[in-house]
Amino acid sequence: MRAAPSQPPAPERIPPAATGEALSAALNEERVVLTSTAVIEGIDTDRPWVCAGERMTLSARVGGTAEPDAVPRWVWPGAETGAELQPGTRLPWRAPATPGRYFVRFQLCKDLGGRRVGVLAEQVASIDVRACGQDEGQARALRLEAAQQGPTAFAFRAVSPYPATAYTWDFGDGRSTATTEPTASHVYAGEPEARVHTVRVSARGAAAEQTATAFVQVRGQPVSDAPPRASLQLEREAPRTSDEGWRSKVQVDVPEGGAVTWERVERLTVTWDDQVDSRTRAWREVITVEEDLGRGGFRGHVTVLPSDVRPEVKQVIDSLHGRDATGAEVSLSWSAYKAEPPRPAPRASERPPAK
Repeated sequence: MRAAPSQPPAPERIPPAATGEALSAALNEERVVLTSTAVIEGIDTDRPWVCAGERMTLSARVGGTAEPDAVPRWVWPGAETGAELQPGTRLPWRAPATPGRYFVRFQLCKDLGGRRVGVLAEQVASIDVRACGQDEGQARALRLEAAQQGPTAFAFRAVSPYPATAYTWDFGDGRSTATTEPTASHVYAGEPEARVHTVRVSARGAAAEQTATAFVQVRGQPVSDAPPRASLQLEREAPRTSDEGWRSKVQVDVPEGGAVTWERVERLTVTWDDQVDSRTRAWREVITVEEDLGRGGFRGHVTVLPSDVRPEVKQVIDSLHGRDATGAEVSLSWSAYKAEPPRPAPRASERPPAK
């Protein structure tokens, strides 16, 4: 007897509060679905499931033809509000305290003016949140740490709670390697656009085999022989009071014969352990323009507020993105904040004697 063909699994039912329409209403937006050539190729997570109350990182892969003024963002039902929102292609998402199935929506959107927001593409990630015992959380899971050593160079380290003798690395760009040590390094090819790669490592030992995932962002590399389409002058000012923040004077000049339309600012917050948080906003929400110099040039300032700088933050990097008259992307970057290295604790012999 021939076995009946297996049926594909039924699609998960998205609860009413997690639908695109409900989230737009909670954000006080008017949702407009647009036709677009931009596509969302998939959503990666750094672990297959997460314990209640712990953190999971999600990263969206965007493909197709880039849409001018498109803003990537994540939206999901909030615990205290109708909806939570965070811009960018990566999301450090904290699981609720109650186990269950939760849904986070990634969107490519365009501001249509007023309350109208155009949705170019979207995809939903289904997340399994479990109740975990004392030894079932992330403390007993394999971790993958990434440290950037150059514009396209990274060093990776697998931290395993179990002894492992073999490691298999997938760097997310079609290349892989195997090592007997828990470390590996990799250099990515420079590309005109910034790109996020999904890196995976499998650690094998006598006791168990585990897999971990991390995400690294390779900054766009400008074409070396191309003339500059915009130039930057920067002057940082130290805060005069504890509430003032770190202010940077910014001047952007665009040469005669050129023209640049600025779109967005991507802010990277880098911690001392080289973890990177990326947030994207409309450029005039970040930069205060004091004088228009024409063709896309301007004088203005940008401020990093004290509330945005936690003790573990090492540096804040802003990247201004736009397009010239041909549609080619133009980018300028600067360090908006840089902390002093923490002083090492004095040795016992260096401490003053007790009085």
